[in-house]
Amino acid sequence: MKTTMEYTVGNTAFQIVNTGKRIKVIDVKKEKKKKKVVRRLCVSILSVCASVWCCFTIVNLQNTQTILDRKVYSLQAEIENLEHENTVLAKEYESETIDYAKVFKRAKALGMKFPTSDQIYRYTVQKSTAVRLNNSVIK
Repeated sequence: MKTTMEYTVGNTAFQIVNTGKRIKVIDVKKEKKKKKVVRRLCVSILSVCASVWCCFTIVNLQNTQTILDRKVYSLQAEIENLEHENTVLAKEYESETIDYAKVFKRAKALGMKFPTSDQIYRYTVQKSTAVRLNNSVIK
């Protein structure tokens, strides 16, 4: 069983703590100073750890940003190359001549026929940009 007794000798306060196996004599003033020093030490250590962690986090974020910027730059260069290749291929495709005889044979092979006269409509266009049907053609 733990018992604590407090005494004052002159201006000094003492505590006598009996734990059953051992008796401790504690100077209260020195104990308060010791606790204060320990608390300050703990706060200092925690603040140092927090600032070191912040520094490493900032460096890690900067490193990640640099890596991502390099990837963005390389991807932009790749996009420019692909766009250039695309324009070259588009120009080649436009410059190819169309063999209309092959197109005509292929259309006939697929069963396409020329339109009959009742399927043909004639339009007249005046000065405006709108397209109008000729009234005589509409049935």
